[in-house]
Amino acid sequence: MNKYTIYFTIFLICAYSFIWYVIRKNKNSLINKFTDKIVVISSIFVPVGIYLTYTVFSLQFEESRINSTFRIIDRAWLNINKLMTEYFDKCPTFINSLYFDWQKKVLGKETHNLNKEDDWYAVNYISICMFQSFEDFLTSALNDETGQYVWIANFLQWTNSEILRNNWTVLKSNYSDTTQMFGDYLFLISNTERNQITNSREVTKLAKNIVESKKFKDILQTRHRGDL
Repeated sequence: MNKYTIYFTIFLICAYSFIWYVIRKNKNSLINKFTDKIVVISSIFVPVGIYLTYTVFSLQFEESRINSTFRIIDRAWLNINKLMTEYFDKCPTFINSLYFDWQKKVLGKETHNLNKEDDWYAVNYISICMFQSFEDFLTSALNDETGQYVWIANFLQWTNSEILRNNWTVLKSNYSDTTQMFGDYLFLISNTERNQITNSREVTKLAKNIVESKKFKDILQTRHRGDL
């Protein structure tokens, strides 16, 4: 039950109790005798009304979670992969660096223009979009149904890039304090564990460890408490 349903339920109970109290003050009145029957009948419908209200709010909340999930997937995952496809010819070295070596062996990599100098504005633009994904993730982490470790596994792939790490030191001041804390944590973990990640299972395991870490939980709590 979400907090709005609880508030509404308390309001209904208080309103019903107040009406019952006012009516019962004058026990011998005709209206009191008439309302005795109404009170009995209405008492049956109050729980039904509360249940229906709870059901409606729950469905609305679930729909909101689903829509939030669709929006962040479209913005923070599909859109960035689309950008990497569109901008590959402008910054092939940078985009190539956003994948683990073992991923490139499986997926296949283009090598014909990796010696081409990257356009800095393309690298800058994609970097900004990726860092914004960090921020979007923190904002919607409690509503997104994808799973926190799934997003972090994806971020670990990106933060493996030395180019992206260098861009982070320059661009991170454009983001909230909690996003900076989260980004710093991801790059620290990636730099420490980069040689230990050799397959998707190890990425998933590391991502789950991050989700369970006190550092990440503190960042998320601070974010949603609104301190930073």
